[in-house]
Order: sequence, then C-alpha cells, then structure tokens
Amino acid sequence: MARLPDRVGIDQQDLDAITRTALDYLEGFVLADPDRHLSSYHPEAVKRRFAQDQDGIFWVNAISPRTMADYAAVETPAETPHEIVIDAVYDDIASVRVYSNRWVDFLHIVKARGEWKLFHVTWQNRDITIE
Repeated sequence: MARLPDRVGIDQQDLDAITRTALDYLEGFVLADPDRHLSSYHPEAVKRRFAQDQDGIFWVNAISPRTMADYAAVETPAETPHEIVIDAVYDDIASVRVYSNRWVDFLHIVKARGEWKLFHVTWQNRDITIE
C-alpha cells in the first residue's frame, strides 16, 4: 500500500500509475521478470549506488536499465515483503522510496508522454526483515 503525505497537481489515476511503476521495478526484479522490470524505466534512466570500500574510498556504481533487466533474468524468483512510500508528487515528478528485505531504493519518477517512468534510482543494500 502506498501512502502520500502531500500531492500537488495529481489525481488518483496518477498516484496508482506511480505505485505501479515502483511495483514493476521491484517485483519485476525479485520475481525474475526482466521485461516487467525494464518496462518501469525511462529510456534515459540510470541507477546509481554511492558506496565506500574497505579502504575508505568512495565510489559511484552506475547501472543501466538494460543491465538491471539482465540481472533480473537470472535472479532467483522470491516473494519479498516490501513497502512503497510516495514522499512527494508535483505535476510530472515524483519521489518514491521502496523498501524490501534486500534493498532500499530512492526513485525519481517522471511523467513522460503520459506514462510514469523511473528516471533515476539511488540504492543501498539492506539486511532487515520486513513483516
């Protein structure tokens, strides 16, 4: 279930489409459905992780939607509890958090040509069980 604290210029249909985009992204990956996962992205989207290695050096890992779909194709299908929190929506942009047992993803979603698509994802590993 998605929750939304504030919204400007959005109706329930858009809210449902934003939620569906986030679900296609997460469930497409964890259920090993690469086409569904890939369908959530805008063609110019990128997924990034900012991390620190064992030596304290920071680095950025950028992953393309196609690479993520390739990973989804070999993912072991697994149901995972998840939570989607829509933090803000303003006209044609939305900020969404997705929590699963394995990751936390911050999504920026845009409405392009009438469809809500992922434009940018920032993520971190997570080692917490959601019930």
